[in-house]
Amino acid sequence: MTDLSRLRDVLRGAKRSGATPMLAPQTPSVDLEAFAAVLGGALEDGPSGPCPVVRWWCGGDAGDAPYGDQLGAASSTISAAGLRALCGSGHEGEPPWSDSDPRSGLLFFDLETTGLSGGSGTVAFVVGFGCFVGSRFHVWQFVLPSFATERRLLAAVTAAVSRAHTLVTFNGKSFDVPFMEMRWLYQRLETPLPALRHVDLLHPARRLWGPETGGLGGLEHRVLGFRRDDDVPGFEIPARYFDYLRSGNPRPLRGVLAHNQLDLVSLGVLTGMACDLVDRGALATGSARQSLGLGRLYARGGREAEALGCYERAVALTSGARRTSKVDAVAVRAEALYRLALACRRQRRHSDAARYWQTLIDLGRRPTGVFEREALRALAVHHEHRLKDPEGALTFARRAYTVEYTAGRRREVQRRLTRLERRLANETN
Repeated sequence: MTDLSRLRDVLRGAKRSGATPMLAPQTPSVDLEAFAAVLGGALEDGPSGPCPVVRWWCGGDAGDAPYGDQLGAASSTISAAGLRALCGSGHEGEPPWSDSDPRSGLLFFDLETTGLSGGSGTVAFVVGFGCFVGSRFHVWQFVLPSFATERRLLAAVTAAVSRAHTLVTFNGKSFDVPFMEMRWLYQRLETPLPALRHVDLLHPARRLWGPETGGLGGLEHRVLGFRRDDDVPGFEIPARYFDYLRSGNPRPLRGVLAHNQLDLVSLGVLTGMACDLVDRGALATGSARQSLGLGRLYARGGREAEALGCYERAVALTSGARRTSKVDAVAVRAEALYRLALACRRQRRHSDAARYWQTLIDLGRRPTGVFEREALRALAVHHEHRLKDPEGALTFARRAYTVEYTAGRRREVQRRLTRLERRLANETN
C-alpha cells in the first residue's frame, strides 16, 4: 500500500466516524507594509513581488560614528590591485575590472540566519548588502517576513547581486556563500554567486592583524578602535526572529538590523585599510607579523618580488630574535626565513637559499617545526650535491633524522645517511 493510499484510508475513516481531520495550523498573514514600517524600511518591488527592504546610510550628513575619518579614508583607498591581492588572484589571463572605479560593483555581503547548523530548516531572514557611494556607505537589507516569502526574497537578492563584480564577506567562503547557494537550490532557483569574484576578508585580516583578533568585533576593537554599545549578541539573533514569528511583533528585529549594519560598514572600512596596505607595500607595515602576512598575500597573488620585500622586512624587524626572545617573534622570523629560502630555491639562487636555511636553524630554539625540518633536509642536499661536502651533508642529515616524525621522511633521510656513510667510508679506504 502506498503512502497516498494510506492517506485516503485515513481520510475515509475520519469521514465515516464524523471526526474532523487534523489540519496544520495556518501561518497568520503578515501586513508587509506595516512590517517594513516598524523596521524603518519600506516595500520595494522585486522580480517576484514586493519585498521589505531597510536602507541606511553611514557618513556625510548621516554621521560617520563610530568610524570617524576612517570611513572616508577607506572609500578612497580601495583599489583594483588591492582587491586582487585580497582575492588571492591577479595572475596572467584573469579578466580585468570592467570599470575604472573598483568600488563600482563592489558589494559587501552579510547574513543573519535562524541558526548555524545549516539544513533545509535554517533560513536567512536578513540578507544585508553594502557599498561605497563616494565617501559614504550605503546599506540595504532584505528582511524575511515569513518563511512563505523566501522565494520572493531570494529573487530580489539575485537581482541585487547581478549588478556586482566582486563580493566581500567575512568567513563567507565557509558559511554565507554555501548557505545561500543551498537556499537557492532548495527553492529550485539558479544561484548568481559563482560568476563573482569573492574576497573573504577573514583570512587576509588574520594575516595582517593577527589570528588573535578573532571576529569582526575583535577587529573593531583592536584595529578600528571602538567597541559596540548595546549590540545584540550573535547567539541571541535566531531567538529574536523566532520570538517575532510567535508574537507577530517585529520591533525586536531592529537590534538585529543594527548589528548587521555595523558588520557591513566595518567590513567596508577594513577592506579599504587592507587595500591601502597592499598598495603601499612592505614599508607601510607596522610589525614583523604584519609584514609577513602581507608577503603571503602578495605571494598568493603571484607578486613574488613584493613578497620577497615583505619577508626581508620581517626578518629585519626580528633581527634580535634569539633564544631569550618571545616565542612569537622567533616564530615570525622562522617563517619569514623559510619563505625567503623557498623563493630563492625557486629562482635557483641556491647559495642565498642555503644562507637563509642556516640562519633559520641557528635561531637557538625550536618553535619552528616544519621550518626546521625542511631547512635541515635542504642543507643536507645542498652540501651533498652542490658543495660536494659529504661530511657537512652527513652532519645535517643526522640532525634531520632526529627531528623527523613521519615514517616516510625518516626512511628518506635514512637512505641519505646510508649513502653518505658508504661514500665517506670508500673515500677513507
